[in-house]
Amino acid sequence: MNAFLTQIVEQIDEAVDTSAVSTWDPVWALITVVVGVGVSRIARAGARRVGRSVDLPPNMVDLLGTTVMWTVVAVSVVLALTFVGLDVTPLWLLILLVLVVFVVGGRTLLEAFGAGILLQARAPFQPGDLILVGDERGVVHEVNSRTVVLDTFDGRRIHLPNTQVLAERIVNLTHRGLRMSSLLLDVVYGTDLRAACRVAVDSLGSAVHVVAEPAPVAEVTAFEASSVRIRLRFWHASDETSEYAAIDAAAHGVYAAYHAEGIEFAFPQHTLWWGRHGDDGPDGADRNEA
Repeated sequence: MNAFLTQIVEQIDEAVDTSAVSTWDPVWALITVVVGVGVSRIARAGARRVGRSVDLPPNMVDLLGTTVMWTVVAVSVVLALTFVGLDVTPLWLLILLVLVVFVVGGRTLLEAFGAGILLQARAPFQPGDLILVGDERGVVHEVNSRTVVLDTFDGRRIHLPNTQVLAERIVNLTHRGLRMSSLLLDVVYGTDLRAACRVAVDSLGSAVHVVAEPAPVAEVTAFEASSVRIRLRFWHASDETSEYAAIDAAAHGVYAAYHAEGIEFAFPQHTLWWGRHGDDGPDGADRNEA
């Protein structure tokens, strides 16, 4: 046991060379630490100011300020140890090793942190906005150092990594006060299409959640196998609740108006023809509709 303690003491003596230490060196060491603590507080305040200037979240501002402060304190302590004759080369190597491990091992964290800064700087959305990112849709709750937090209409909370959000196409659905939705209406062949479009637009006059301006529009878009397709476009408030309510009100209004006017909605059907060879129409052949 005594031999072990003696070996430790000898190693400490080798690491600490007090032969060149003067009376004032410990004083300079103390002054270095005190100045370092003071500079660290100023650096922390400056880092926080910079973080707020680029609109970082509060937790990221605190993290940045704390990291800068303790980095300055650590450097001042290492410098102070040189005044009292301590060989600080192993300490610098240790600090370098910690930084390398942090950079390599915390690559994902750093990438997420950087992506969060870019999202804050570009500001494609704000808390409270309804956004679409990839296949996910929800209201932005917050943007932190790692994730964008979304609250969905069905009560789920989704945490999307900042790197994923930055790489995806971002659609801000509430950037403007109004947003457009549409209904597809399939009517039978033989329908007066102008009348069908007019009735569809007029049916939205009393539909709740559907705004009058911009005015609704109905247009023929395609001739399908068993129907003519009309698209009814209308505007509503941009939040998700108004979207669903407006679509529901429009569907009820159009259905009631078409029923009252005798306009038929189409359903899938096929027409089968058969007859003599060369017959190419209903005048020269029997037919069966299914």
